[in-house]
Amino acid sequence: HGETLCVARAGRGGRGNAAFMTHRRTAPKFCEHGEPGSERWLSVELRLVADVGFLGMPNAGKSTLLSSASAAKPKIANYPFTTIVPNLGVCDLGEESSGLVLCDIPGLIEGAAQGTGLGFSFLRHVQRCKVLLHVVDGTSEDPIGDFNILNKELAMYDDKLGTKPQVVVLNKCDVSEVKEQQDELVDKLRLAAGHLR
Repeated sequence: HGETLCVARAGRGGRGNAAFMTHRRTAPKFCEHGEPGSERWLSVELRLVADVGFLGMPNAGKSTLLSSASAAKPKIANYPFTTIVPNLGVCDLGEESSGLVLCDIPGLIEGAAQGTGLGFSFLRHVQRCKVLLHVVDGTSEDPIGDFNILNKELAMYDDKLGTKPQVVVLNKCDVSEVKEQQDELVDKLRLAAGHLR
């Protein structure tokens, strides 16, 4: 937002051939070199900025949701860790709005806050999202446990992540086993989340 930072100072610039032009020497073939500037090696970390970040366990359906809500074409397959880099998509909200930038964060696992898997690489992108859309896999052995694990990992990585606004989505409700337990799972998720979103 308009902030500047000088990390290395440039040397005094030299004079080009135009500075040595006279009425007799209209196109001089020489110039004056500048002074060397300071040199520095920097390590810069890039974090994606998105309005909504999709997070959940591996294979929860985040990429499928992104491809349905936007024109993004993430890799989708029926095995964990299909997504290994965050994917961005834009959800068009109509003519008056510029749309929402959606970010599909690769699957997080228990221990991600300590660096298990690629936890650090993925969690740093979550910090820049305004709202977190928590995708819970209804076919998981313990969907509520998965939800609690990820919230614990977010809070352990950064205190502010634990307080970010979250919307919880129960996914894979078309599977018959999930459809039978849908109302019960939604009630348990509401209780675990502490809100009705």
